[in-house]
Amino acid sequence: MKIIVDSRENISRLIADEFSAQTEEKCESSIAFTADGSISEILNAVNGDFSSAAFFNVCDYILPDGEKKHSNMSELEDGILRRLGFKSVHTPDPKAPEDYDAHIAEHGGLDLILLGMGLRGTVGFNEPTTAYDSRTRISRLTDETRCEAKARFGSLELVPETGVTMGLKTICDARKAIVAAFGSKKADIVYKLVYGKTSTYVPAAMLQMHRDMILCLDPEAAAKL
Repeated sequence: MKIIVDSRENISRLIADEFSAQTEEKCESSIAFTADGSISEILNAVNGDFSSAAFFNVCDYILPDGEKKHSNMSELEDGILRRLGFKSVHTPDPKAPEDYDAHIAEHGGLDLILLGMGLRGTVGFNEPTTAYDSRTRISRLTDETRCEAKARFGSLELVPETGVTMGLKTICDARKAIVAAFGSKKADIVYKLVYGKTSTYVPAAMLQMHRDMILCLDPEAAAKL
């Protein structure tokens, strides 16, 4: 695991460069991320032509049939995916989540995945105690995870109780993984990720074993390292 501590602005530029380098090396790269407040600033810094690349959404809320407002895909389609020119766009189907991993494999596997991290070490919608060998599936969201989405939906009552998410094994199968954490509220979980034992109580801890993982932190998130 490589750790980089720098300003949010510099980290955003660094990760944007990683995106560009990936598509320069392989224009048909498979790239994964989702609409996550902690990485929105980073995604805004990414530029280039990704029309030959494939996008895979890491996770999304399960909304009533036909409803798209507040979904990750709706936000992504209206923003970065359109701006970068992605034409091959994929998201897990809540009615058949088990098909998503096979679909990723058909595209040669994930080349690069960018993840934010929740206050309890969640990545995607993989909550504490998620099995390390988990694949794409339906996940019941904890109150803590739902509270983090309260601003988006307007109230806690409107935040869905379930989501569909890549599993931890799906995430760790990516050739390169980047995790970004910003702010003093993340300092405790960052410490547990870096120095704690690998534990299902900190889902992101599985990435300690990833062969090519970069943990990007601002000084506040790195304060306890």
